[in-house]
Amino acid sequence: MTPAFREILDGWRAASVAGKATLWSEPEKRVLLRSAWQEDILPCWWGAGGNIEALQVVVDSQSIWAEAEQLPVDLLASALAIQESKRAQMHKLVLPDALLLEARPPMPLDMEVDLLSKAVEEADLEQLAPLLQSMADDDHARRIVLNRLAQRLADDSHAQGLRSILFGQWHDAAAELPARPFALGALALLHSHWQQPAGVAVVVPEGRASRDSEVDKPLLHALRERDLPAFMGRVRAMGDQPLDAIRQLFLTVTLMMIEGGHRHEPQALMRLYVWLGTLLTLPHRSLRQARKVLFSAAASIFAFAGWQRREDWPDFSTLAAYREHALSEPVPAPFTWQGALHAAASNTATDWWLQLAERAVAQDNPPGFWPLWRTAQRAGQVTGGPLAWIHPLVVLRFYFD
Repeated sequence: MTPAFREILDGWRAASVAGKATLWSEPEKRVLLRSAWQEDILPCWWGAGGNIEALQVVVDSQSIWAEAEQLPVDLLASALAIQESKRAQMHKLVLPDALLLEARPPMPLDMEVDLLSKAVEEADLEQLAPLLQSMADDDHARRIVLNRLAQRLADDSHAQGLRSILFGQWHDAAAELPARPFALGALALLHSHWQQPAGVAVVVPEGRASRDSEVDKPLLHALRERDLPAFMGRVRAMGDQPLDAIRQLFLTVTLMMIEGGHRHEPQALMRLYVWLGTLLTLPHRSLRQARKVLFSAAASIFAFAGWQRREDWPDFSTLAAYREHALSEPVPAPFTWQGALHAAASNTATDWWLQLAERAVAQDNPPGFWPLWRTAQRAGQVTGGPLAWIHPLVVLRFYFD
């Protein structure tokens, strides 16, 4: 780590909340601090290898950094201090010497892209480190790097899309940073990609499902009843519009979580939700690749099939009816389903989301909270449609129920 990065990190840690606010208010120091955070995490990120729990700590840290400019400074500082204490307990590795290599002289972009693809496939750090730094210096080349990384990782279902989740949170935290911290983060992302096992390969059917009663069964019902033919038939019927189909799967998983279907492997289901939300924001290079992503996601979702709706929350129609007349009801407690819907209806949702974040910090940043919180906040804009209002309920149901 450079002396400038070490100095600003030490200054941040030693400062009062007011001092942190002053530091954060200066754009140049803010960029320096964000860059220093990215370099500070590298030994932990490198040491995490393919360990899912360790990589979740990295994901959660990146999520907070991605949200840093939208959080009050006191809340940001508290959340970061908790994550720093978690990283202090992680295994750390001495970073490889290849990361110290300087940027190589620029080359024609098509040649750089070919070299990038080859080096990624061969896991060649000595080629990648100087190449990524060179490409990161050019805005167009940097966008190509980001697109290639996103496409390379999107359809892998290992640990419910952990590769894509990590990319998505790192992208939002670091995509616009200076070349060196950007390149080092991309290298760490690739290292964790190489260390993780591949997800289960899926067969992508070529044709659409025939129109029959099974295909007409709603996705949620097919999942709840663990009806594989109906579920996959429905997915195949939507296969010509894979992104719309992923959007439908995302909404279905949201409804499943609201029904209380998350009690089985909750962290895995949390990752599934974040993965689906991330997939809807990534570039897909072709219809065939988007279909591959769709069927990979569908196979992962069906692993959670089969549950009974919990009766402690009302059914969907009751939730929808309350939403319609929420403003005529007494103001409810914030951490209830009524509180979530009332906040949306009364235009106080921003405050409500911050209250959730404050409660999570008071509970030491539960694993996976921050990426779920970020995904759920933006999910209504990503999915659109008449069910966009349901996503705040996911965070409440999952962490504060």
